Amino acid sequence: MIMHSKSAAQAAPAIRWRYTGKYAFASLKLTVSSPAAPVLKLGVSDTDQAAAVTAEQTVITGDGTLNLRDVVESINNWLDTTAARAVLQGDFQAELANALYSDIFGGTASPFATAAGTLNGKNSWQDGLIVDDDAEGFGYTSLMLAPYDIGFKGPVVLKEITGVPGTSGTPTVTRNIYDQDGNLLATSGSIATATAALLLAALPAWSEPVILGNSPIVIRDICATAAHNTGTTMRATYGFPSAKNF
Repeated sequence: MIMHSKSAAQAAPAIRWRYTGKYAFASLKLTVSSPAAPVLKLGVSDTDQAAAVTAEQTVITGDGTLNLRDVVESINNWLDTTAARAVLQGDFQAELANALYSDIFGGTASPFATAAGTLNGKNSWQDGLIVDDDAEGFGYTSLMLAPYDIGFKGPVVLKEITGVPGTSGTPTVTRNIYDQDGNLLATSGSIATATAALLLAALPAWSEPVILGNSPIVIRDICATAAHNTGTTMRATYGFPSAKNF
């Protein structure tokens, strides 16, 4: 089996999006002036990108219960047929990136950075919701396998996870592995003064590469103190199963 390697990154996208409708310009704008209720807007225009921003309509207002599955489905199902524009269901498309469907979109705090709507999503995948890794109350870095840009939606074979998050302080870290729905598949437990070696040793000692779950997985390094999560060297080695047993 050919194995692949993928590094985690700070400020990783949680959702990516694109527009495949008839207009030449499409925008996505996220306002987080109130972390408890982030507002997501979509817009289209044939004039230019600025006009798409001006034409934006509110699609989602977050709260403490709306999760990323709700956000993805709201974007995919949005339609707006008026005299001013015709956006059909499915013209906007969204999919999960380095995140869990169970992650909450709003609430007492929000991990998402604002988006200005300046990226044109016409027939091109764009990063829509970006996680601020050291936002107060969060402090995690997530890596999805298989990477969303590959487009592979099945299970992966995981061989090894190396590296450590945090570049400041002496971070206490928990390394969890989830399926996309947020079900916990494996955990290191809480590791004080975490190092790459300690995190590697804390996960199950698989004697050979393993398949965890029936879908892509998300590896999430969680720093107990959010401010400690200012960098990451996490890297995973993985592959694709050549066959399935039924």
